[in-house]
Amino acid sequence: MACTDVHEVARKQLMTHGGTSGNPQIQIEGSRNAPLQHVSLAPAKGAFMSETIYETVTSTIIAALNRGVVPWKKPWSTISSLPTNATSKKAYRGINVFLLGLMPYTDHRWLTFKQAEELGGRVKAGERSTMIVFWKQWEPPKPEDNQEEQSRKRVPILRYFRVFNVEQCEGLSIAELYVPKPLQPHERIERAEVLVRSMPSPPSIREGGNAAWYRPADDVVQIPEIGRFDSADSYHGTLFHELTHSTGHVTRLNRPAVNEKVCFGSGEYSKEELVAEMGSAFCANICGLDTTLTEGSASYIQGWLNVLKADRKAVVIAAAQAQKAADYIRGIDYNRAS
Repeated sequence: MACTDVHEVARKQLMTHGGTSGNPQIQIEGSRNAPLQHVSLAPAKGAFMSETIYETVTSTIIAALNRGVVPWKKPWSTISSLPTNATSKKAYRGINVFLLGLMPYTDHRWLTFKQAEELGGRVKAGERSTMIVFWKQWEPPKPEDNQEEQSRKRVPILRYFRVFNVEQCEGLSIAELYVPKPLQPHERIERAEVLVRSMPSPPSIREGGNAAWYRPADDVVQIPEIGRFDSADSYHGTLFHELTHSTGHVTRLNRPAVNEKVCFGSGEYSKEELVAEMGSAFCANICGLDTTLTEGSASYIQGWLNVLKADRKAVVIAAAQAQKAADYIRGIDYNRAS
C-alpha cells in the first residue's frame, strides 16, 4: 500500500443514491488519524487488569455492531440521550456515553450500588450492572537510594466500576424524570450553527464541490452545499466530522497523524476516522441532531468491525480523543485551563 500525504487523499466521494428528500447523500469514507497513545504498563497485575478492561469494552461494542447497532449513530434528539450520574448530576464522557447508551432504559440517570443506598433505595433483586471506565493516574513506588527521582512518572491506567440505571432500582429518594419537549428541526439547526461559530480559532470553511474533507496544510474544511444532503442534520453531522479532524491541527490538539503522512486506508488512518465519527456524535448530542445511519450501513459497520478487531484499544482511545476534540469545538480546553 502506497503512503501519501493523508490530507490530500482524504477526499470523500459523493454518492448519488436517493434519500427521503430525493437529494444526493454524502457517504463518508476515510480520513486521518491520531496514533494510539498506548497505556504505559504498571506492575503485572495492573497491566493485566487494563488489558482485560479494554477487551471487555471492545467486545461490547463489537457485539453491538454485529447486531447492526452503531453506538455513535443515533437520533440524538431523543429524550435524555446523554447518560448522567444521578447523584453528582455530571454527564458521563468518552466511551461511557456509548456503553451506557446501548442499554435499554428510558431514564438517563445512573448510580453505583452504594449511591442507591445513600438515596434511601436499593437495586432490585436480579438486576445486572453495567461497566463504565475511567483513567487512574498510577505512580511507581518511591525510588531506592540508587535510583533517580526523575524516573518516577505518573502514568494513566484504565480502571472500571459498575453502575445501575435508576429503572433498575426501587425506593430511591429522587425526582421524577424530567422529559423535555423535543427540539423542533429549526431549533436543532440553530444549535448546530451556534456550536460551529463557538469553535475558537476555527479553520476556514468553504462550501462547494462534491466532497467533504479537511486539509491541514492550509487549515481548510470543504463541505458540499447543504442542498446536496438529505437533511440539514446530515449536513451538520458531516461538518462536525471534518471540524473534529481539524482539532488535530498542530495549532490545536496536535494529533500527530493529522499533521504527518500516513497510508491511505491503514489502521492509523481508520482510527482517526473513528475519532472524527465519535467527535461528530458528541457534537450532534449537544445539538440534538439525528445522525441515524441509513444507506450503506452494512459496509460501514463491517469497516469498523475490522478496525476494532485489529486493535482492541482503538475504541477506548478514539472515544477519549473524540471527547477532547468535541470539548475543543465547544471552546473548552482543559489542558490550557489547568
